[in-house]
Amino acid sequence: MALIDLNLMYFMSNLKKKLINLWPVWLVLVAIIIIAPFSQGRVKPYYQGDAVNYRGRLLIASTNMDRLQIMEANNQRINLLAELAPDKTGYLPGDNFYNCAFNQESGALYLYAVNGRYLYKYNVSNPSQPELVNKIKDNSWDWFRSVGVANGRLVTVGTKGLKIWNNDLQVVDSLAVQLDNPFNYSLSRDFLLTIDNDQLKMYSLPDRQWTKSVNLTIKEKGNRQIYNDQNSSSIFVADDWAAKQFDFSGNLINSFRFTANNGYDIVPSTDGQKIYLSDGIGVVRLSKSSLQPDKWTYVKDMGVADGWSMGLRLVNWQGRDHLIIFNNGAISVLNDQLKKVANFHSTENRVDSQPAFSEPLMLTLDKNRAAVNSQISLRGAGFAANENLEIKFLSNQQATSSVTTDSFGRFQKILTVPAIANKTAYTANPLPTDIRVVGQTSQKTYSISFQIEN
Repeated sequence: MALIDLNLMYFMSNLKKKLINLWPVWLVLVAIIIIAPFSQGRVKPYYQGDAVNYRGRLLIASTNMDRLQIMEANNQRINLLAELAPDKTGYLPGDNFYNCAFNQESGALYLYAVNGRYLYKYNVSNPSQPELVNKIKDNSWDWFRSVGVANGRLVTVGTKGLKIWNNDLQVVDSLAVQLDNPFNYSLSRDFLLTIDNDQLKMYSLPDRQWTKSVNLTIKEKGNRQIYNDQNSSSIFVADDWAAKQFDFSGNLINSFRFTANNGYDIVPSTDGQKIYLSDGIGVVRLSKSSLQPDKWTYVKDMGVADGWSMGLRLVNWQGRDHLIIFNNGAISVLNDQLKKVANFHSTENRVDSQPAFSEPLMLTLDKNRAAVNSQISLRGAGFAANENLEIKFLSNQQATSSVTTDSFGRFQKILTVPAIANKTAYTANPLPTDIRVVGQTSQKTYSISFQIEN
């Protein structure tokens, strides 16, 4: 069959996009928003999780049902082995689990999970009887938003940045970076790659600085798994237009325009010659070298009501690659020919309405001191959605400016440092002051320290 025919066959879908934001996290008086897309339906969605081949057993874990579920695919079925919930006793115990990640250490299998306040470590070598190994919190009030494993290293992303841990849950490295979405990153030995709003951004670990950014076509925020292919020194990512391949200079090398209006995860095959893409309406297998499709399947053929393919994991099991798809109405397992092996259906009713939540109040500056009339960049989060904010330097309260937050309560504003009011010969140089931001609707107020050179 000609390649153009393959593309046309794949493009013959008219399923519509659907996305939603969910997963509130309470922290003191405010909460963190975790963005999770899913299609319309009556049941709670599965949209992310992890999977592993441990001693010949295909194990799957997810926290999407408000608890940590451990499952096993076997004999064309997916069986639930165990369910875990975080300890909700004590002062500020955290919320339900946000996400989880498997890691094999010295022959044993462990499962990590975070619920904001705590990082949990379970021994799941016997997955039917998980054992809690450790549970720690960060004394600097880092609120853990996600946990993952990158190149064998345990990684958490929180309100205090990105942390790398050893197997004894000791921090061995940290990056003072704020990620727009705590799931949209890839970490290698040399680079941190992340999707921040509508940009793919590259951060050099040796240089400890952002080195490059590339514009993407992002219409709606959601989780997107980035694939950093170190063999070809290129980056594969799916935006809401195409699967794209970039080099580390930010140049677009290749792209594949898919039919759907959303792109989610990209994962590589075990042999490194193929990549798999989820786009809501199905899954596509592409040649890594050409980004041309050679096989695909639709969620309607997977036997899942309310199917919408989002999170992907690839595991080599029984000598073949298997895809684990977090498929909205179910968790689906497909073989390397994209044929259904098993489904685990969600049976719990969806909450009809989701309350509005925002991130913890936060302000950051690109510099903490500057001269009068120079420009600085102020970013913030945790205010009400689409809210008008007043920004004021306390050194000159007549010099005010305003900005409107986005739908997630975030903003960015370029400010001009104002002259110092009532300046005298005894005015300190630099002058310590505060930049105060006040929400005109929510009345939330937050300040950040700044020094004015005069």
